[in-house]
Order: sequence, then C-alpha cells, then structure tokens
Amino acid sequence: MPIAAACAAAGIIAGTLGITGLGSKISGLIVVASGGYLFFALVLTMLTAIILGMGLPTTAAYLVLATVVAPALAKMGLPLLTAHLFVFFYGCVSTITPPVALASYVAAGIAKADINRVGWTAFFYGITCYILPFVFVFGPALLLDGSIGPIILAIVSGAFGVFAIASAVVGYSTTPLSVWQRIVMASAGIALLHQGWISDAVGLAILVLIIWGSKSASNTPRKA
Repeated sequence: MPIAAACAAAGIIAGTLGITGLGSKISGLIVVASGGYLFFALVLTMLTAIILGMGLPTTAAYLVLATVVAPALAKMGLPLLTAHLFVFFYGCVSTITPPVALASYVAAGIAKADINRVGWTAFFYGITCYILPFVFVFGPALLLDGSIGPIILAIVSGAFGVFAIASAVVGYSTTPLSVWQRIVMASAGIALLHQGWISDAVGLAILVLIIWGSKSASNTPRKA
C-alpha cells in the first residue's frame, strides 16, 4: 500500500508536469544551460535527478524523472534506453545521497548508529554508482549495444575499473593501501572505465602493479 500510494502521488506529479508544460520547460532549461554540450547536460541532469528522486521509492522516482528529466537527454541525441537508464540510475542513488539519504537513515536506525556518519559513509562507498552512468553513455557497449568483442571488453574493464575505484575509496584491495597507492589506484580505475583497449591495458597494468607491490610490501618481514 505505501508503494502504491507513492506511485499514485508520483503519477499526479507527472501528470501535472505534463499538463502545465513544466516538465518540458525543465528539460529545455537543461539543454540551454548546457550550451549544447552533452557532458554538461549530463551533469545537470544528474543533479536534477538526484534532487527530484530524494525521498521517493524507486518506481515513483522513475515516473517523475522520465517525465521531467529524460526528455532533455533525448533532445541531445541520446537513445531513449540510455537516457532513461541514466536518470533511473540517479533516481536510485538518491536514496544514499545526503542530505535525504533515506536508505542510509533506515540502516542507521536498524544499526543504532549516527545517521550522518552512515549517510556520508554510504555516499563515499557508493561513489562508483555516480560514475557508471557516464560510462555507459559514452560507451554503449556496457549496455550490450554492439558486437560481442567490445561488449566483453566493456564488461571486463568496467568490473576491474569499479574494483579499482572502490579500493581507492576504501583504502584497501588485498592489503591496506597508502595515500599515494589510493591515488594511483583511482587513476587506474578511471583509465579502465574509459572506453578503449589502450586505456584499459594501461589501467589494468597499473592495477596489477599496485596490488603486487602492496602484497610484496606486506609480506616483507620488518627488521627488529
């Protein structure tokens, strides 16, 4: 019942936005403010989707975002599936985005922990969720669009890239990482998420070297 009520309320909001034309105005504003540059439009869409998705269940958030925000990306030439998945992704991560991180606050209540600390911890641990939509916009192979070779490369490199960035954020891979290792690991993750076999090869090489170096350092006996 609560979800049905939220979806009904979201339907009212979506209908109101459609009838009044406010939804198209917001989409038009994003296109104009971006200056026609897709990257800036994606950033503005991301911020708008997170704000509008705060406090709403997943289905309700998508209904609102599909009406208000997704048309802006469609106007920029993105395929409908990519545009809708982009806004859907940020509608979902709005539940772990402070200051209205409902999922984090519920978890904090269950764990009897400080809500602000849990909220910000969830935000930092989930940082890759804020990056992935940009990856599949500029690399549609991650959405299984294209031939089998690029798709496999995108999936494998994406998995290693997410691992590298997550390790850099947490500060641990197979062993604890120093500050400089975390910075290099994050760079490797970005290279792996960038579409292209050259950047993937460089990122994977850096990732392997960091893991090998940290394990070797941890296995080296210290002098008394």
